[in-house]
Amino acid sequence: MPNPRQSQILGRITHELRNLGYEGELLQENYAFADFLDPEYSVKRIDLAAFTQEPLSYRHASFGVVVANGTAGAELIEGQRSLGAPQIFEVANDQVVRWKVTSTGAPSQLERVSADQIPGMFAAHKADWNPSSVRQARSGSAAATQLDFFDLGLLPLLDYEVRTKLDRLLGQTVRVATDAYKKTQKLTDKDYPPLFRMIFRLVAAKVLADRQHPGEWLPEDPRSAIAAVEDFYFRSDHREPVLEDRSAQEQAWNRIRSGLHFQNLSVDSLAYVYENTLVSPGTRRLFGIHSTPREVAEYIVDSLPFEHLDQDERRVFEPFSGHSVFLIAAMRRLRDLLPVEMDSHARHEYFVQMLCGMEFDDFAREVAKLSLMLADYPNPDGWRLIGEDVFAAPAFEKELEAANIVLCNPPFERFGTDGKARYPDIVRQYKPAEMLHRVLQRPPRLLGLVLPRTFLDGDAYREVRRDIGRNYSSVEVVEMADKLFLHSDAETVLVTASGEPSTTVHVRSSEVIDREAFYATRNTSNSSDATLADPVEAFAGRIGLLRLPAVWEATAHMKRLGDAALIHRGIEYNIAFRGHEAELVATEQRAGFAPGLRGPRGTLEPFAITNHVFLNVNPDLLSNHADVFPWHEPKIIVNAIRRSRGAWKLSAAIDRSGLVCYQNLHGISLTENIPLEVVTAVLNGPVANAFMSVRESSHHVRIGTLNSVPVPDVDRLRQDRIVSLAKEYAETRSEWIAGALNEGEAHDLCLQLLLQIDAEVLLAYDLPLRVEHELLDYFHGQSRTGPVEFTGYMPLDFRPHFPLHMHVSGAVGAASAVKTLTRLPSIPRSPLLDEALAQID
Repeated sequence: MPNPRQSQILGRITHELRNLGYEGELLQENYAFADFLDPEYSVKRIDLAAFTQEPLSYRHASFGVVVANGTAGAELIEGQRSLGAPQIFEVANDQVVRWKVTSTGAPSQLERVSADQIPGMFAAHKADWNPSSVRQARSGSAAATQLDFFDLGLLPLLDYEVRTKLDRLLGQTVRVATDAYKKTQKLTDKDYPPLFRMIFRLVAAKVLADRQHPGEWLPEDPRSAIAAVEDFYFRSDHREPVLEDRSAQEQAWNRIRSGLHFQNLSVDSLAYVYENTLVSPGTRRLFGIHSTPREVAEYIVDSLPFEHLDQDERRVFEPFSGHSVFLIAAMRRLRDLLPVEMDSHARHEYFVQMLCGMEFDDFAREVAKLSLMLADYPNPDGWRLIGEDVFAAPAFEKELEAANIVLCNPPFERFGTDGKARYPDIVRQYKPAEMLHRVLQRPPRLLGLVLPRTFLDGDAYREVRRDIGRNYSSVEVVEMADKLFLHSDAETVLVTASGEPSTTVHVRSSEVIDREAFYATRNTSNSSDATLADPVEAFAGRIGLLRLPAVWEATAHMKRLGDAALIHRGIEYNIAFRGHEAELVATEQRAGFAPGLRGPRGTLEPFAITNHVFLNVNPDLLSNHADVFPWHEPKIIVNAIRRSRGAWKLSAAIDRSGLVCYQNLHGISLTENIPLEVVTAVLNGPVANAFMSVRESSHHVRIGTLNSVPVPDVDRLRQDRIVSLAKEYAETRSEWIAGALNEGEAHDLCLQLLLQIDAEVLLAYDLPLRVEHELLDYFHGQSRTGPVEFTGYMPLDFRPHFPLHMHVSGAVGAASAVKTLTRLPSIPRSPLLDEALAQID
């Protein structure tokens, strides 16, 4: 308990906070909050807490005031981080210490004043500390970086920890409930929706209780809690059935009642985790529910300038809304921009008018409705969620007409074989491209999308890219890490567009390398900015981040592979391969079949072809005239489907036996007098693989991109060395496969030979040393295709000024200080030398 003097100081601070506009429910004494950062998890209390708006949560905390009580200083303040306030006042004796709360490391002391200086301190900071200014800064605006008390990493940190702990709590609840249910009956997919509804009602009861909403929310009987929530949230609605199993209800209720404290929880956090945890794999599969991570939705929403639109113009439409993750993120953004004095009921009416989703699946819409209700605590239903098919609904065009903000994560697949019959008006073969085509007929003021990575350069998206360049003056593109989404392997890119049409477009490009780091901080990597003078034509080509720009600048003067080679895709059949494999591929020689390669997997390695099959070469079955390519002549074979999602895309080997290739491979014949081994070494090397990696966003290795690979001029001496090394590698690999060499010895020999070949190729490229290191760093941690274990050329923190060929040759070791000293001549001791050395001090 504070002593009288501390209570007096608390009273002064309370008075000053009220003068700033923190009144009524926005100012809380003896406030309880869950410490999400405590590994043990606990509920703490702080003497005074101020919030910018309701509902009260760590997202809206502005100030904390704590009295030193045995613990003091940075240790005391660090224990208050889960409150979410960016700064906390410590009342210590007759002084007040102002602390900045940080996401990492110790809190920073900003100011120390005596009790009688408190009014002056508040007067000096009045413009920055009022609820409106703090709320604006918390929204991520540039103003936050100018305030001494803001650590922009604090909210993402709390969001991440909350998500983790909520996921654990709700996951445990699902397990105990389903275990209890399965003791008496079989759990099937049809049981998950009632289970989902039951747990929603029990969680809602705990939220209402912890937030001290009037009513009896924590009865012993779970059925009473369910009934109370239904009476509160579903007064006029048809009430869908919940799971009626008594034991399952009791187990779930016991877990939820004793679980997390929801007093300071951000309710939109609960909405996100609720769906992600409770929608089972079976239900997700059964109903086709897709889930956009909240961090992705919030990054897109926070990147768009909602504030540039008038309050009544911020109409948001989410087609393919699923469980409405974008609507929840948009609701939070809209709430931050509304006047502080707007009450809960008025905000709810505003949200209902401004937010609209469209989702064909009934259960997905129910998930969305429940999630929105949690996010808009404590208001009931009323949300506009339209149950129609986006590609067939007149309502889609109507909502596009009304919306100024469109947010969407569309399904990524093609239209099926019946697509044209179901949707006679479609003009694009991929659903995201068709959706974008329709949206851009009436371009909204703000556009935020999750799209397949092929949007960046795929031909199917060329026209919609042009439309974006035509209709917006500011575009951001973020290439996402592989497997970003928990329930999908799709490679994705985030796209936001805003600003009035212009003759120039500002494009900001970046990437996410580490998914968990992005979730925790929202930080991207390798950002670059460009202003495009002819955006419509520029967007017809590749947009987004072109990594390693210094490498491409250094190789811009070189000839291209297409200048020295003819590349042809392998044979294609005019009948479907699947279902006709026995007619098209054989493991033994047959009439009308020729030795060949079906694909790179298990047959094609760098510098080695390890197996082959026999392909049907009947001209009547061929559809792309690949039979005119001189397959019988010596050639290079390279994969037409990428070898990995990482940096190593290519495997190339020489064939002198006349193999025919299927369409998953390309054949390359040279038109200049260059040894096949040299071009093969270029294609297997770091420059060519990096070139393909930064330019190809799809699964395919396109001939057009291969043709553009820079090829250096290689003098005769270096050509001979590369040829000799490539042949030695191929022979060593053959002996390894045949078992003629010890496994470990063969591996080490092949690895050393690969490095020597790469070093010779890099010498031919003659890159500046800094640029060569940048290129080699690009492959750090990337697994190379082929039999050797290779994940990088050198450690990232190893920065001596030596090129790769010196590391490979051992010259670096020979240049070390110890080795250098051993080569210096010995100087005999002499009295004159001893006297001279003694004078050097």
